[in-house]
Formats: sequence, C-alpha cells, structure tokens
Amino acid sequence: MELSQKLKELRKKQGLTQIELAEKLFVSRQAITGWEAGTSRPSTGNLQSLGKLFNVPLEMLLDDTAEVEHAPEKISVVERLEEENREQETEQAGRHKIVILVIAFLLVLLTVAVLTHRGTNQEDSEDLDFSMMKDEVWDTAEDDIEYGTLGRFDEGR
Repeated sequence: MELSQKLKELRKKQGLTQIELAEKLFVSRQAITGWEAGTSRPSTGNLQSLGKLFNVPLEMLLDDTAEVEHAPEKISVVERLEEENREQETEQAGRHKIVILVIAFLLVLLTVAVLTHRGTNQEDSEDLDFSMMKDEVWDTAEDDIEYGTLGRFDEGR
C-alpha cells in the first residue's frame, strides 16, 4: 500500500477530517489533500509527526509493502480517560455493594439479638396477662379505701 493510501486510511481510522489533521500538524488542508492524492509527499518532520499522531513507526509509513491493518490504533486521550473513568466507577460500585452487604449483615445480627433478648425477657417476666387474672378475686374489704372521698387531700377543706 502506498503512503498516500496509508495516510488517508490512518486519518479516517482516527476519525479526523483533512482540516483537523492539518491543524494538528500545522500545515494547510491542501497539503493533506496532496499527500493523500499522491501528488506531493510530507517532509521528514511531517512524517515523524504523522507517525507519532497515528502511533505507527516511520518504517510502516515509508514501506510500500506494509499494510495499515498491522499498525496499532492510537487511542485518543478522551477515550483513554473515559475508559479509566468507567474502570473507577466499576470499582466504586463494587465497594458500594460490599458496604451495603456489610450493613445488611449487621442489621440482621442486630435484629436477631433484639428478638433473642425479648424472648428471654418474656420468659423471665412475672407480669400477668388478662388470661392469668380472670380467676383473681380482690377483697376490697381489707383495704383501707374510702370510696367517695379524696382521702388525705380532702381533710383540709
């Protein structure tokens, strides 16, 4: 594959227009058009810049027998940052899941402890419920209760 074809294919692989490539290399769009049409060739300095930009060795650009497919694709800075952000989000999501699981486990333990404590307190309790009180008889005659008076508080009136 000729240099002109390689340049065009590498540019398209990077998703660049001729104008965008020209701006990155500080050359005119017409220069890029000439390189891709094969009517002119980039200078050595521009070839080096192209190699760095497309992340390919100069030998691959200059060797007419080399194909573009063998060249590694250059990942843009934005794509690399997006990938790193996705990885960090995945890690954070994993940590959040662990924290939630630990909290859920502690809540289950707390619930079991409270229920166990309630069960032991009810067994030891001497409180009477209504079913135990139905046979109780209260003898009010023995109590010193005067009905209809306020007792001690009423004496001063």
